[in-house]
Amino acid sequence: MNDPSELIGKATAIVGTEEPVIAAGIFGLKDDYVAVGLGTAAAAGLSNAILDNPLASGVGGAAAVHATRSALAASKGLTGRMLVAVTPERIRVLDWETGSGPSKELLSFDRSSTDVKINKFGLSRHVELHDSATGHSLALSGSTAPFVSESKGDKAVLKELAVLR
Repeated sequence: MNDPSELIGKATAIVGTEEPVIAAGIFGLKDDYVAVGLGTAAAAGLSNAILDNPLASGVGGAAAVHATRSALAASKGLTGRMLVAVTPERIRVLDWETGSGPSKELLSFDRSSTDVKINKFGLSRHVELHDSATGHSLALSGSTAPFVSESKGDKAVLKELAVLR
């Protein structure tokens, strides 16, 4: 599951074979920490007030984080998790549904006009894409943690994107 070659195959099934997919990984939309923090605090406070149970506030907080991420992604026409597929010419961003994979392309960036910034954040990497020709921008977060099943694909994508820096 989430093997890099399997992810490349799933991406190819959506984007076609005209341009080969050379790397693919599952990335999340970079969090808006203020929105996530406010949502978590509100849910935790509500859980404490209703149930007076610390476990309930933790569960409520986790649900709030997920809901906030999903709402932010939907407001941008994206999904909370996305399959990033790199071809020789383009960076393609596909939707990602755990268990079934991608079903459509959400965004595409031309590699020749896209500026890429990659920053370390613990065992994660924050990736900012900005296409100067179209004005499209996207901030993503991927993992390099060896214990995360997605990290091999993410590392392959990060390696390809680092060439553009």
